[in-house]
Amino acid sequence: MPAAKTLKILVVDDQQSMRGLARQCLKRIGVVDVALAASGDQALEVMATQKFDAVISDLNMPGISGVELAQKIKSHPVLKGTPVFLATSESYRDRASDETVDHFVAKPFSVNDMREAIEQHLGTLS
Repeated sequence: MPAAKTLKILVVDDQQSMRGLARQCLKRIGVVDVALAASGDQALEVMATQKFDAVISDLNMPGISGVELAQKIKSHPVLKGTPVFLATSESYRDRASDETVDHFVAKPFSVNDMREAIEQHLGTLS
């Protein structure tokens, strides 16, 4: 049972407002260590120097898409165990079956969706 305050989460989204909203949702469930990246490339650069408990990425971004980012993480020998959650619309989430994505969270973000995704992959938060 991880303590929310001990988790380190990376949020990747090309829209600053969505990064901020994700950070707010995570803070409301007790996650205080939230790193932000504006692109898939930037996320990979950050992940080369820091370890994260999970990555929450937008699906549609310029450059590396969320699915491509998930594929790069899952094929990396050190990063492959990191859960990757993609943030997207409900309609895509219902059709998605990409095994590289651990969880889909609805956009706009909600505290309940964030908590559910984290608890399903990291354990019940204390």
